[in-house]
Amino acid sequence: MRVLLCQCNTVFEHEVVACVRQGARSVEDVGDACEAGTGCGSCRGAIKTILEEEAQRRRSGRDGGAPEALFQLPLFKTRKD
Repeated sequence: MRVLLCQCNTVFEHEVVACVRQGARSVEDVGDACEAGTGCGSCRGAIKTILEEEAQRRRSGRDGGAPEALFQLPLFKTRKD
């Protein structure tokens, strides 16, 4: 399901996630990359949340942003405990 995150610039949530995974580390970086958050600003909180979630994903070492549920399966247990 596609979620429209930035109504002003018609930017979807998956586009913001892609920007963050490609190196954006602040709301301003995301705005520079895809224009999300550069209009009225109502989506800036959601962008911050995505930035925090992606930073946590990187810290936890989850490969490729795989959904957490996959790590419950023996085949996908790639974490170093």
